[in-house]
Amino acid sequence: MKRSILNDFSLQTTDFSSIGNLDDVAFVNEHFGMGLNVGAYRDNFIRMGQPYRFVEGRVLWVTDGSANFELTLEEYHIKKGDIVVLAPETIMELKSCSDDYNMMGIMYKEDISVTRNIIIHAGEEDWHETRRLAGILWDMARRKPFRQETVRLLVSAIISDIQHISRAEQEVHQTKQKSRQEETFGRFKRLVNEYCCQYRTIPFYADRLALTPHYLSTLIAKVSGRSVMYWINRATLIHAKVMLKSKDMLVSEVADRLSFPSQSAFGSFFKRETGMSPGEYQKAD
Repeated sequence: MKRSILNDFSLQTTDFSSIGNLDDVAFVNEHFGMGLNVGAYRDNFIRMGQPYRFVEGRVLWVTDGSANFELTLEEYHIKKGDIVVLAPETIMELKSCSDDYNMMGIMYKEDISVTRNIIIHAGEEDWHETRRLAGILWDMARRKPFRQETVRLLVSAIISDIQHISRAEQEVHQTKQKSRQEETFGRFKRLVNEYCCQYRTIPFYADRLALTPHYLSTLIAKVSGRSVMYWINRATLIHAKVMLKSKDMLVSEVADRLSFPSQSAFGSFFKRETGMSPGEYQKAD
């Protein structure tokens, strides 16, 4: 599996051979991957400031340090003791991290239902409980021959347990419920992330939210301090960056997939947002 310069991070395209003592710290096959010391090898796979599409789902335990990243137009800070579940096809950009940032992680290809990303700060008991399950998974994954169904069930059990912890945490914090306007803003960002490659007009999103374009514009400006088009353009740019670095796509193909009327229109948009042309961004390290 040879990894080219791209922004897809998957079991199929990523070369893990750069990890020293691979058998001691990681296990990878076409169905499943697990690393015990991911932070030490982060620079081998992910560059700070570039968006990546995680093809498979992920479960991550932050074991040391802290990091800041952007996920579906939201910015997050994670630290030691946090657990993160990422659904397949998630786009994430690492913004910064401490020198001692480290984590243990699982990559799973199997079809396991994850309807939303989860980020929680686990209590000590929950942390050790999920880590014990991960330890069993690590031992089972390395058994020969590979027991695919057993591994799938263990991954599913770990995710189910984390989802249970997340629901319990939400119930504890019910008194801190978001306002209706904040909830609408969250729904708006999820819609933008889903549809920005095809639709970039205010009326489209207003209609999906059963609001007038004027009210949506006013609400978004009030809650976020930014315009509707800022969020639409920001999401479009993230998708454009991923495509430009993925699978050696031509600029014209990216423009077409993002529903721009022409390559020149896409080029003007990209240069306005980044200060460089799409071709220059493709060639940049």
